[in-house]
Amino acid sequence: MSVHLLRFLTHRGGLVIDIFIEYFYRVVIRSIKRLGSSAWPVAKATVKSSSCPNAGYGCDVAKVYYTYRVDGEHYAGVNEKPFIIHNSGENYIRHFGPGTDFTVRIKAEDPAVSFVRDRDQ
Repeated sequence: MSVHLLRFLTHRGGLVIDIFIEYFYRVVIRSIKRLGSSAWPVAKATVKSSSCPNAGYGCDVAKVYYTYRVDGEHYAGVNEKPFIIHNSGENYIRHFGPGTDFTVRIKAEDPAVSFVRDRDQ
């Protein structure tokens, strides 16, 4: 095995494969959560904070913490989106600075459940 191939197969002390496994797992879970949410009503949400820390293992995950109101009640949520390339996650959260308003989908039967659809932004 060449040194270059060995360096590619190891990343931050672990196998590169763990990055892809976690990434695909998170994409599948996110896709399942997204099912049916296009019919949910929309609400305005406000970003409280966002970050995309370097993962010690697995893929990087951008997190956007937000609040929103439904029928006068306050709710909070977090949008977690996986990225294989850290810079992509950093670029994503630049659109979600503190105080930024954006659209979330709210489950009508349970307004504490929300989902951020990229198509709505």
